[in-house]
Amino acid sequence: MNQLEKIFFLKPVLNKLSRLLTRRHKVYMAILLVWIIGLSLIETLGISAIMPFISLASNPGLLASGWYKKIFDFLGFISAEKFIITFGICIICFYIFRAIYSVFLTYFMNRFSFGIYKYFSKKTFKTWLSVSYKAFAQKNSGELMYSITGETSYISKITLSILHLCSEFFTILMIYTVIIFINWKMTLVITGILLFMVLVLLSILTKISKAQGIKLITANGNMSRTLKESLGNLKYVKLKNNEENILRSYDSTINVATRAQVVNGVLGVVPKSILESIGFSFLVAVVVFIIWVYSDASKVIPTISMYALALYRILPSIHRMLLNVNDIAFAEHALSKVYESLHQPVENEGSMPVDFNRSVRLEDVYFKYMTGNDVLSGISLEIKKGEKIAITGESGGGKSTLVDIIIGIHKPISGKVCIDDTVITDDNIRSWRKKIGYIPQSIYLFDGTVAENVSFGSEPDNEKIKAALKKANIWDFLAQKEGLNTLVGEGGIQLSGGQQQRIGIARALYDNPEVLVLDEATSALDTETEQKIMDEIYTVSENKTLIVIAHRLSTVERCDRKICIEHGKLI
Repeated sequence: MNQLEKIFFLKPVLNKLSRLLTRRHKVYMAILLVWIIGLSLIETLGISAIMPFISLASNPGLLASGWYKKIFDFLGFISAEKFIITFGICIICFYIFRAIYSVFLTYFMNRFSFGIYKYFSKKTFKTWLSVSYKAFAQKNSGELMYSITGETSYISKITLSILHLCSEFFTILMIYTVIIFINWKMTLVITGILLFMVLVLLSILTKISKAQGIKLITANGNMSRTLKESLGNLKYVKLKNNEENILRSYDSTINVATRAQVVNGVLGVVPKSILESIGFSFLVAVVVFIIWVYSDASKVIPTISMYALALYRILPSIHRMLLNVNDIAFAEHALSKVYESLHQPVENEGSMPVDFNRSVRLEDVYFKYMTGNDVLSGISLEIKKGEKIAITGESGGGKSTLVDIIIGIHKPISGKVCIDDTVITDDNIRSWRKKIGYIPQSIYLFDGTVAENVSFGSEPDNEKIKAALKKANIWDFLAQKEGLNTLVGEGGIQLSGGQQQRIGIARALYDNPEVLVLDEATSALDTETEQKIMDEIYTVSENKTLIVIAHRLSTVERCDRKICIEHGKLI
């Protein structure tokens, strides 16, 4: 990347942003830009009106000639005093209008900016829900959560910075248009000096800001990951007595994030100090030079005063422009990450009907993850409706992957899965999944009521929830507490292992599935509790197809068939 590209890095940022924004966003942004140009015009008029007012107030005799007299006569004023007072009142009203206009514009700009955050956060979340499970399994959940809630917020900041950048640019442009008519030579000299300084500052500051932005985004992702992994396994952390190691790791990461923000904060102050020093020093130097050469600066004082007033408004605008460019450079890495997330392959899955009347059939199925060798090799298998099937084998042999293929979570690399004579494809896979009730080894229970955990995002139906809890043989226990409103605590901490498992069974039964799948669902329970739960499962699955993954032979002894899989092949 050459030096020019380092300075004008906005082009790739704008290209990515343009591809991400919808047509509606662009129209809204164009409307805001028109409002921004209006504010810049108001700012310029406000500054331009101050000098004539001060001149008239200090020298009413100016009304006797020139444009002042023409305006005075046109408006029909009789006395200079009334004209100046009216002029002053108009300026006050104008500045009140300017303030109201500015507040409303700021409101709509922020509303647009945070609307962008809401849109991209939701869209990124939707994208990650729509990727293949195989791709999802390669990602860390803590980093994904930060991508959805943290990185997307930087797009909001970028759009707001671009709008502010345009606002300051148009303000500077219009003020320059005014002062160039006052003295174009002096204006060009000041412009050349300031432009040179701005380009130098941009070439240095944007490079530093980009680097610090990458550090911050990476550190925030690592912090989210550490928090999720540690707080989600607090019991294990305490048993290992490694709180200090985790805290040291977190401290190291947060130090990187803090340093990045400190450096970025300092970079925001540097341009203001440099530009103000150079700009006003130049004006003072001009006055000193004129006094030294001509011994009288009275003739240039009004012009110098106008330039001082203009620079008093322009220099903060240049500073804010540099701040906005700095913020965009700081957030560029986050924009790239969100752009990559939103442009990854997703699965467009449909809900065409699938009837399950006879069997589930796998024909020469192969599967492997993104890295590594085949997990399943040439699997052909038929499971008849109503059968109770046990899948056994050594750990890592492919049991869970086989079941994930059957229930439509994973898709074969080659081969096919058929329900009766219908091949499962992206067009009908949702319909097939709706027929599945799944009970994993580790039941995920969130901090809410039993009813909320059983319905799990579906529209809650209290009668259906109660019926599922009765089938799972836990309703009598809950009835002695708060019934459907019993709180389970985060991770089901207020329930025993067996009770958590029964809530999981109720969740699986809530939509009355045709196929019930147990993925080592009772392996963490003691033998007595496991036996009770398996008895309940066999009872509730009497008219359903049951697929059980288990290590213990006692768990699967009542199954119709036992299938052993080792090294990805049926034995």
